[in-house]
Amino acid sequence: MIRQTNKQTILIYHSTMRKSLYTLIALAFPLFLKAQDSGKNFQLGFTASPNLGWARYSNASSEYSPNGAKIGFTYGLIGDFGFSQNYFFSTAFTITSINVPVEFKSGTTTVESSMDIQYIEVPLTIKLKTNTNAGKCFYGQFGVSAGINIKGKSDIKTLNANTVSDNLKNQKLDNDYIGRLGLVAGAGVQWDYNENAKFITGLTFNNGFTDILSSKPSVKNSYLALTLGVMF
Repeated sequence: MIRQTNKQTILIYHSTMRKSLYTLIALAFPLFLKAQDSGKNFQLGFTASPNLGWARYSNASSEYSPNGAKIGFTYGLIGDFGFSQNYFFSTAFTITSINVPVEFKSGTTTVESSMDIQYIEVPLTIKLKTNTNAGKCFYGQFGVSAGINIKGKSDIKTLNANTVSDNLKNQKLDNDYIGRLGLVAGAGVQWDYNENAKFITGLTFNNGFTDILSSKPSVKNSYLALTLGVMF
């Protein structure tokens, strides 16, 4: 009975995530059309950005806790669609790996787990750019991101009285949710290389607000990315 209830809960969650993704795309589509019709700036490019991920617990006992931060990576396509001189609808289609270390303690036993979850991620943001001066402009952006889980794994180390009793690598996550939603905020500089190519350097904060696991307690992942890219 409990297993059946958990399965129903996961199915409902997956359905909600799909509806949320469709809603975000529907809301963004008019902006995309406006950008196309405006005849203003339209740029596509590539990004390859390292990130630093960490976990957040809510409604958890003191036995559970985050365990620092770990490096992940993002790569894929990015696009800016201008609907006025300084205002853009900015999106992307990326593969994002978020690696978060967590810890569980019970008596003299400590379990350290590093969960690496890979998502197909689509951010939907509004980007504001300053006028170009001396070959560069500054930008800020804000919006949301939707992600679909494509792979999840974990490294698990068990210590008893500070002695390693088990050390498992690349274990498949069986209780990870298929979807992820996050709040996106970023800022940086766009540099003119020549008339057609521009480099992007900046920082992007992605704050996840959906659980990453179907089991309790509630745990969410967030990351700070060093945004690197080139636009054409």
